[in-house]
Amino acid sequence: MGSLTLPRHAPNAGASRPGVPWTGSWYGATLAWQLLIERGLRAEHHGDVTRRLGVDLTVPETLGWLEYRHAGLFVPGRDEAVPVTVRFYEWPLYSTFGLRPQDYPRIFAAPGAESPHRMPDDDALCLYFPWHDPERRWTSQDPLLMLLNLVRDHLFFEQWWRRTRSETGAGVWLGAEEPHGSPRRRAS
Repeated sequence: MGSLTLPRHAPNAGASRPGVPWTGSWYGATLAWQLLIERGLRAEHHGDVTRRLGVDLTVPETLGWLEYRHAGLFVPGRDEAVPVTVRFYEWPLYSTFGLRPQDYPRIFAAPGAESPHRMPDDDALCLYFPWHDPERRWTSQDPLLMLLNLVRDHLFFEQWWRRTRSETGAGVWLGAEEPHGSPRRRAS
């Protein structure tokens, strides 16, 4: 597939984002990178996952995006499989908290579900603490399969949290938790 080619009329085509030199290609548009994160995915999830690559001309600041969609991830405790979308951006408009964009994609599943661990601006899942060491969070060196496993666990934890909240008034989150917000902001 090579690198993503922007149409000539695309805003910012050939321009640099402040502090980021324009190289003409990005990680998500290279087949080598896609195959690296896709290892094991097709064997485990058969035809359930599709890949799309594109350019968002309505929000030109983001430029390229790479999206993986799972038709329906099985989550214990749920009657129906849950569709999942993982989206990587060349230049995300959301904060990556100092991480490389490929290490902090946006993951969407079960939109609107009540949860203590969702991003307030777009309802994306909050799966891991960005300030943890790489061995304690997902990075693009890990396969997408590991990220989908985190999503499955997260959706199960959300389900349990909602159930215990309705039964006791205080939801119980089964996984590890960190306070939201940057450590610098929390300390002040």
